[in-house]
Formats: sequence, C-alpha cells, structure tokens
Amino acid sequence: GKHFCAGADFGSRGPDGVARATKRGRHLYKEAQRLWRTSKPIVAAVHGAAVGAGVGLAVAADFRVTCPEARWSVNFTRMNYHPGFGLTCTLPHLIGAQKAALLMYTGRRITGEEALAIGLADYCVPQDQIRARATELATEIAQSGPLAIVATRETLRRELAVAVARATEREYEEQDWLRNTADFREGTKAMGER
Repeated sequence: GKHFCAGADFGSRGPDGVARATKRGRHLYKEAQRLWRTSKPIVAAVHGAAVGAGVGLAVAADFRVTCPEARWSVNFTRMNYHPGFGLTCTLPHLIGAQKAALLMYTGRRITGEEALAIGLADYCVPQDQIRARATELATEIAQSGPLAIVATRETLRRELAVAVARATEREYEEQDWLRNTADFREGTKAMGER
C-alpha cells in the first residue's frame, strides 16, 4: 500500500474497539521483541508513512532506506498515550536522547530527508528506487560471511534486545492505565477527526 506502517487506527474504532486492539498490544510487543533477536539482518524500505508503532517497526530493522515523500511520526503523545513498540529504548539508542525526546514529546511529522539528517534513516533515495536500494544493501550484506554476520549482529544487539524487552513491558504498563483515561479518549477522537 501507500504506507510503510501507519500504526494503530485508534480514531475510527470507538471505545470498545480501542480496548480490544490495545489489549492485544502485549502480545504484539512480545512478537516484536523477536525482531531484535532474529539472527538475520533486516533492511526496511520505508516508502510512505511510518507512524507510531510503524516507526518502532522501522527502527527494529538494522538499516532503513526511505524517500523524501516518507512521513515519520512518533505521534503517541498527540493522542495522550505513552510511546510503545520499544521506542523509549530504541529511538534514543539510534538518534540520541535529545532528538528522540523532541520527536516523542511533540509527535511532529518529519520527512524522509529529515529522517536521514538525524540518523533515523540510512539512505534517502527517490521513491521509485527504494526497493532496489534496499535489495542492493541486503545483497551487499549477504556477500559477507553468513556465520560472521550472524555472530556480529548478535553481539551488537544482545544488550539492546534485553533493554527492548524491559522497555516494552514498561511501555505497556503505562499504556494500560492511559487508555482508560478521558484524555486518551479525547486524544483518539481528535486524531480520528483530524
């Protein structure tokens, strides 16, 4: 589709749908942690919107290829919600604590070019070249020794995978009580109404 991952659609679900969707969040976060422990490198081709958990999914990849038209937004706080998908751990690790706090506190939307400038993306190419560039990078990685790649990735990500597991538990706890507040209901309503 036109998005990489637009995150959860809280705005159109109504209170019951939001409750059901967010209660599945713990299972989703457990599954997402597997991305940090998988043995093979991941290259994300971010060709459109990466919003909320979509940014978390992109950050779980080892490398990100994007385009100027892409829209990145860690918009949780705009809905009166706590960031999730491990972003409180992974985003500061990737782009620095100050830049991560700015994106999380404001929920601002940035372009693919801005994502490249702050280190959120590794390459920014024309939209019609994203998949080719991602495949080219994956092919370049595949030309290295496979056992060495697996071992190196495990070493680089070992501590981060543990930290992500802790962060997602904490994030879910915060999301659990926040989703029962009037502020969250108002925030998701406002997002749905744009």
